[in-house]
Amino acid sequence: MESYEPKKLLILRILEILTEYSDAEHKLHQGDIISLLKVVYGIECERKAVARNIEYLQDAGYEIISDKSGVYLAEKKFETGELRLLVDSVLSNRNVCKAHTKQLIEKLIKEGGKYFKNHARHVVNLDDYLKADGQELFLSVELLSDAIFTKNKVRFRYQDYGADKKLHPRRESPYTASPFQLFMKNGGYYLACAFEGHGDLAFVRVDRMTEISVLKERARPVTSIKGCENGLDLGKLQSRLPNLYYDEPQEIVFETRNRPQNILDYVFDTFGKDVRIEELPAGEYRISLYASPRAMRFWILGYGRYVKVLSPRSLADMVCSDIAGMQKNYD
Repeated sequence: MESYEPKKLLILRILEILTEYSDAEHKLHQGDIISLLKVVYGIECERKAVARNIEYLQDAGYEIISDKSGVYLAEKKFETGELRLLVDSVLSNRNVCKAHTKQLIEKLIKEGGKYFKNHARHVVNLDDYLKADGQELFLSVELLSDAIFTKNKVRFRYQDYGADKKLHPRRESPYTASPFQLFMKNGGYYLACAFEGHGDLAFVRVDRMTEISVLKERARPVTSIKGCENGLDLGKLQSRLPNLYYDEPQEIVFETRNRPQNILDYVFDTFGKDVRIEELPAGEYRISLYASPRAMRFWILGYGRYVKVLSPRSLADMVCSDIAGMQKNYD
């Protein structure tokens, strides 16, 4: 039988076979590799050629382990746990439409080889997951990334959902903004930016942005934004914004009430561990942290009777006003 692939590809195909079909629990003998070369690629070769090319790959730096029980590729791009985490992240990301989700997961599964497929059995019916409708997200991310890199302004239309469950432009004219950073928050993909004519930092959902274009006009420097004089520290900023409402972070002090279970878990999950905690009698806590008062307002309301704001007084007044308004809705 004549090979339908040139034998100069032999070393590449052997590497692909080791990547796809071997690991520490599934070692291959030279006969296995010869059979796979013939069945998968139509290449016929002798055992000596297989052994010689494996040595070439080892000399090139590939971590290929060979002993009496067989041979396998020990060095993988991703460990099983890493791939499983990536697969589940794509699966649970609402911003990625079903078609792109399927494509991305197929690529990740392929990276794991034949035996990783058993770890992805839970990827069955994408209809069971909440997913974006369109496939524009990746193009939007690419355009915005280019604008951030080149420090140019962007123009776009911003959409909101209507009662018909469809997106509609928020206003007739497009927005112009200076883009600073893309990031994930609360399951959404956001752009941190500054709108034309406004001096504050703003956050917009990328999946709600349409007709994005990169302008030749230079963007404002992020250091011109109040609170970002030393640059945009996104990690610190996110820990101070439980919800994406931005104003100058202040010291927020609150006490727990009614002994909420695992309240510190929720505090650490949201704000990290850069908080001060004082234990009070009866299992209560006094907690002090730095955060945006506007964003903190909605976090406090989410925990209702379990927390009480001590300072600043302006935040406590906002929460009291919100509670009174909620009570009025039910009267």
